[in-house]
Amino acid sequence: MTEIVLAIDAGTTGVRSMFFDTAGNVLGRAYAEYLSSFPHPSWVEQDAESWWTKSCETIRSALSKTGLDPEKVASISVTNQRETIVPVGENGTPLRNAIVWQDRRTVPQCEWIKKEITQNAVYSITGLTVDPYFSAPKILWIKQKEREIFEKTRKFLLVHDYLIYRLSEAFVTDFSNASRTMLFDLRRTGWSEKLLDSFGIPNEKLPDAVESGTKVGELTAKAAAETGLKEGTPIIAGGGDQQCAALGVGVVKEGRLKSTTGTGTFILAYSKTVRLDPGHRVLCSRHVVPGAFVVEASMFTTGSALKWFRDNLGSEERTIADDRGIDPYEVLTEEADKIPPGSEGVIHIPHFVGAGAPNWNPYSRGVFAGLALGHTRAHIIRAILEGVSYEIRTNVEVMRELGLPSQEVRVTGGAARSETWMQIQADVLRMPVIRTQMEEATAVGAAILACKGIGVFKSVAEAAEEMVRTLPPLKPTKETLEVYQKGYKKFKELYSAISGLRLDYEESA
Repeated sequence: MTEIVLAIDAGTTGVRSMFFDTAGNVLGRAYAEYLSSFPHPSWVEQDAESWWTKSCETIRSALSKTGLDPEKVASISVTNQRETIVPVGENGTPLRNAIVWQDRRTVPQCEWIKKEITQNAVYSITGLTVDPYFSAPKILWIKQKEREIFEKTRKFLLVHDYLIYRLSEAFVTDFSNASRTMLFDLRRTGWSEKLLDSFGIPNEKLPDAVESGTKVGELTAKAAAETGLKEGTPIIAGGGDQQCAALGVGVVKEGRLKSTTGTGTFILAYSKTVRLDPGHRVLCSRHVVPGAFVVEASMFTTGSALKWFRDNLGSEERTIADDRGIDPYEVLTEEADKIPPGSEGVIHIPHFVGAGAPNWNPYSRGVFAGLALGHTRAHIIRAILEGVSYEIRTNVEVMRELGLPSQEVRVTGGAARSETWMQIQADVLRMPVIRTQMEEATAVGAAILACKGIGVFKSVAEAAEEMVRTLPPLKPTKETLEVYQKGYKKFKELYSAISGLRLDYEESA
């Protein structure tokens, strides 16, 4: 009998439960959203209990819609939004809302870390820069501002860890998630005693870290009753969403990159070894592939730059889309396709909320340059698609500088639906862009780990080759080589010329 596995994908806005067979076919799925709360403008929190209730809801819904037999579900794995942290007490009950990765309250804690421990020390141990993005400053904030909660905390858990606990009552995390906390020693694959001592965080308040794809327990009777699944079903350690997405598109050997473009863009390159950047432009974390690493670049506004155009300037395109019954993004990219490569001189820098990798400039802002009276909205649309592609190329070149080969990029996320945009990326990057048949690559990665954990495949890499199905590659065209080489050069020169300007708007007190 072909095994059925369950992947629980707990993202930032909701949870998706998907049942797969070992060939990578989807047998059932359901999705439900949960709420974020904003106690202050830059604070973002979630009720951890909602992660569990919505997981149960989607599992039951998928079972009900498909008629799948819970007795035939062979294993369960979890993938998740990374860095989000929740303290739980002795009985595993959350002691406060989770602090979400987007939360920016911990700037003072980060400044303290930079002064007392130094950015270089943190990067050399963890592969991460000091930023509110990561989990350690959030734990430090709780320790300083909510001391009673800190003292009562039995474990600080990530989203993956909390769901694994609710499924199995085991307090565990996996290497890929742990390596995004800013407390994990990349080389030793364990919590850093040096950093824990510096932060005053007891080791016993953190879960045990294990390799992704490891069996960590079995579904408890209580969890079985709540999910509708069979008691005793093996629970397998999963991984962070970006690493699982890389696995879910087959980034299991050097030379392959993964690029996910939704609101922002996350590029991950497979690496056999720890690779640190002296300039701290890109980050290094553990992969969900055993013994492997990923070099990662995060860009904040890529897909959201196109959304900005849609919402603020794209009323005509939205009307056309309504009339035709299609997604407005289809109309936007159709318009872009009418403009020649290079956007006839229009250049866009997509830094609407500052620059992420490789520049890490919080004061940079979105720019359109080279506009003339003969340019149209379609030129601006194409310039956005090209500007994002140029930004991706800057990060790919940093990875090459670090000695990472790049022969192809495998793409996921909403942008991957646009052949026009993906062809532009192929032309700008000068390498094949490969899409996969399954859009939910993150869940596919978790399903691969679920299969590995029960011995269906000998290795994660073997499982990926079996379960990941690619579409024909989009290859760079000779005709665009010169125009995009010039465009990329101008893009870099433009950013260099304005990078020192404070273009951000500061509201007066």
